[in-house]
Amino acid sequence: MRDPFRSDRHSLLQPMLNLRAPLQFALLLLGSLPALAQLPDPNVLRTRAKGLVDTLAGPAMHGRGYVLNGSGLAADWLEARFKRIGLQPLNGTHAEPFTFDVNTFPDSVRFAVDGRSLLPGTDFIVDPASGRSEGTFDVAHLSLADLTMPERRRTTLGAITGMATVLHFPPTTNADSLRLYARLEDEVVNYGPVLRRNTGKLTWGVARHALPNAVVEVRAELLPDTARQITLRVRNTFVRGHQARNVWGVAPAKGKSKDWLLITAHYDHLGHMGPEVVFPGANDNASGVAMLITLAEWFKAHPAKVNILFVAFAGEEAGLVGSEWFAVDRPMDLSTIKLVLNLDLNGTGEEGITVVNATEQKAVFDQLVAINTKGQRLAQVKPRGPACNSDHCSFTKRGIPGIFIYTMGGISAYHDVNDIPATLPLTEFGDLALNLIELVGVLK
Repeated sequence: MRDPFRSDRHSLLQPMLNLRAPLQFALLLLGSLPALAQLPDPNVLRTRAKGLVDTLAGPAMHGRGYVLNGSGLAADWLEARFKRIGLQPLNGTHAEPFTFDVNTFPDSVRFAVDGRSLLPGTDFIVDPASGRSEGTFDVAHLSLADLTMPERRRTTLGAITGMATVLHFPPTTNADSLRLYARLEDEVVNYGPVLRRNTGKLTWGVARHALPNAVVEVRAELLPDTARQITLRVRNTFVRGHQARNVWGVAPAKGKSKDWLLITAHYDHLGHMGPEVVFPGANDNASGVAMLITLAEWFKAHPAKVNILFVAFAGEEAGLVGSEWFAVDRPMDLSTIKLVLNLDLNGTGEEGITVVNATEQKAVFDQLVAINTKGQRLAQVKPRGPACNSDHCSFTKRGIPGIFIYTMGGISAYHDVNDIPATLPLTEFGDLALNLIELVGVLK
């Protein structure tokens, strides 16, 4: 998943459908809600989820990314798991293939400042769009004025070819200034590698394009203003037409309903930055896939009033590619989808959960709040407005009702090497699962 507190991180295709917005899901309580004794033990669910996360974020999955076939291995495992649960195929298959371009880093990454070697993944990362840069480079330290004042700009650009450039721009949160900074960096990287000084947390991602040279993000204290020379090795491999697939399975309704609920979670993550550095993605999003599997097992054994399609999306980290392809490919009549329930970052919960798009799906949100209040499970069920920060967006922007649930509190590891199974608490996994089981159970 991209940062849940940002709504504009993904680069999305323009909607290709002109769907009439489906009627909002009707919520009907038939008698009282299921008693707790009828539901699974939340501690058992948490323990089983830990095993799932250990597998999905374990070394054998290679971060479920684009080096050593990590995403493909995860897709194989999920397809086998869905079949073992007994989920039925959709259109005769459990998978929906598609392709997209992606920039990868299968080779070791090396970086040294004035003879001091730094540790990849901890001291520095390469920008996911980095191109290839190898060798020893003198360092040019540039100010904003060096690149914006016409008389200085001409001299500067004429002098930095073949050098590594550190851009010393004033800190800002202004959107226009940030766009200017990005434009200037995109220009400077044509002349040689660019070095960024990071004063916060090193956070990685996935890119679908490659720059002409490397961009390296370094902890600020390790790249001082006195730095004069770097040694760098970044070798990217740009993959055209990477083979990916969404994995799905059907739990039919207990009646003859023609309506569908989609329960979704992306299974991809960031993978390797060289063979030595892996981003396991325990919370993002092995935890959401564990919840997907937990609900699939329950509703295969206890059918709901509507048909449920469980979908594990590929390519979310690359820009919601898998969910976009689902919406464009249309493997089903999208007008029959009454709700999309998207699960991402489900591994904590000390501070409760946030429901994205709650303001647009108030009836569903209110039902979830009522369920949680009755069960006294989570600290809070917090509403949030629309945000295009996970796979629900590919549906909601086309008028298909959807919500996205993520947990709050606990560890802060996100898109870094520290998002590992050993430190993921899964604090409220069981209680969240019970709330979702009850919610789906009363949707009609």
